Amino acid sequence: MSHGSNEKCEPNFTPLLDLVLQLVMFFMLCANFVMADTGVEIKLPEAVAAKPLDAREDYVYYLNVNEKGQVIFPELARPIGSDGKPIESTDNPAQLLVILRNRANEDRRAAGPGNEDKPLRTLVVLRVHKECPFDKTYGIMKACRSAGYLRVQLRAILHGGDIGS
Repeated sequence: MSHGSNEKCEPNFTPLLDLVLQLVMFFMLCANFVMADTGVEIKLPEAVAAKPLDAREDYVYYLNVNEKGQVIFPELARPIGSDGKPIESTDNPAQLLVILRNRANEDRRAAGPGNEDKPLRTLVVLRVHKECPFDKTYGIMKACRSAGYLRVQLRAILHGGDIGS
């Protein structure tokens, strides 16, 4: 009685290849969602000192501001107007304040009970076009603050490359 075999054993790589292809598709989808949040048409200002967005930030809300001072909402996070249609952009500070307050209330509810008096966990990232007047930028920052968002960051380009845009 023989316990050995003369047949060659070769590993089956099919499950490994399936896993690798699924990972590739997952990361491609993630990259598409990130690109949808950041408007490509926004030309960021240059800064002498800047730091990248912390990778540990779980709750980030991007607001893109064009050179005219209009806030352009990300496609996947557009607020719904009173007419039931998504709002693509606004240049009205009062309307922006209402939109941000509604979003802040949603953030508080999502944080769970007992978190109503705590600061909001969402980081608001303003991607402001370099030609946008400062008074428009200040009005947007003031609306964020009035809505309860205490953590607001401005994105910029470091002289050598893009930082957190």
